[in-house]
Amino acid sequence: MFELFKKPEYRKFNLKPRYWDPAKEERELREKRIKAELGLKDEDGQYIPNVQGQFRREYEKRKAARSSISPARTIRLFMILVLLFIAAFYVFIKNPEGLLKLFGM
Repeated sequence: MFELFKKPEYRKFNLKPRYWDPAKEERELREKRIKAELGLKDEDGQYIPNVQGQFRREYEKRKAARSSISPARTIRLFMILVLLFIAAFYVFIKNPEGLLKLFGM
């Protein structure tokens, strides 16, 4: 049948491993298990990243930086609010009729 639009073909993923030695993999796993049971350190030079530890250290560092700034920020905010309250109170005492007209009362 005649098709107006061509349907795209799906891409297929086909990964062929170059070489896999199941005996070697089993042997390495057994050696790691034995070293762990004996309490020996694995010194094969392979880098294994500690992502969870890195996230935790960065979080603690940022948390400490945030807490050191927090009191100064709180005091500044409190002072701004006090000054705004004093200014509003002064304007209300100085001209209460004007404010009442402004708010439609």
